[in-house]
Amino acid sequence: MSILKQLGLTKESMAKMLGPVPAFKDPDPQIPRRWEAVPKEIKEAILKEHSTFTCRELAKKYGISSSCVSNIRNKKNKQTNKQ
Repeated sequence: MSILKQLGLTKESMAKMLGPVPAFKDPDPQIPRRWEAVPKEIKEAILKEHSTFTCRELAKKYGISSSCVSNIRNKKNKQTNKQ
């Protein structure tokens, strides 16, 4: 026996007390995330920077995340290796 039945509450009586409550709608976890693209000027500037700069330093300088800087550098390396 459920707790609601033990207390003498039904869905109808709860709806009268609280008013209509919309059903919970689970957000779709498969929604593709669209992150803001890094401008081309910033990408080119990062690739022109000296390799002694760390990703964290460049991220702070250009106002983007260090993982973005790392991705830009890695993609550049992959492109040069393919050619």
